[in-house]
Amino acid sequence: MMNMKRIIPILMLSLVAVFTACNKDTPHNTDSQVGISRVTHFPTFTMTGSQYVSLVQGTPYTEPGIKAFENGTEIPVTTTGTVNVNTPGIYVLNYTATNKDGYPASTSRTVVVLSGHENPGVNLSGKYAYVGSSVYLSTVTKVAEGTYTTDNAWSGATIIPIVFTSLNGTTLSIPSQQTAFGEAHGTGTFNTVTGRLVYTLTLTNQNISNSNRTWQKQ
Repeated sequence: MMNMKRIIPILMLSLVAVFTACNKDTPHNTDSQVGISRVTHFPTFTMTGSQYVSLVQGTPYTEPGIKAFENGTEIPVTTTGTVNVNTPGIYVLNYTATNKDGYPASTSRTVVVLSGHENPGVNLSGKYAYVGSSVYLSTVTKVAEGTYTTDNAWSGATIIPIVFTSLNGTTLSIPSQQTAFGEAHGTGTFNTVTGRLVYTLTLTNQNISNSNRTWQKQ
């Protein structure tokens, strides 16, 4: 019996220690606790107007507007980038917002300055197959006056999305722009009879100059 008397107090103390450890007075949602997670709401954006805007050289650019929200509450937006309306080319405006936990998010708008208005009825949108391998397809989409995007202007094995312009529907301009393979620029042609679209691209960082890439409209 004496052994039992000694064991019981020890067990009682152990249980008290366990229950004390499980019932902390510190609130569970404090950042000071190790292993406690909390929800953070990343910024989301509401953009007025299109993600792609084109305007004719010399026309003033007016920012359509953008707002950022954190869990429904509007937060400040920082804009970087400029548009030179006097020089044809591609200009990217970047919008960034940071939530209360310090997590940033960003989006962008592409502004294309054209040398003039496009001819009426011009539209190069459609599906194109890479000549030499019909397995590889690309999609050309008209996103603004005289302005197009393609999800691949290179080949089946190497995918390079670009933005290009065409005012007359037969000649293309590929303004300097950044791609996954570095800076790219060039020219191009579209044959309205054969439906062939040829990109002549220079990839500065890859030491590639005036490489022709031919696609057939489907």
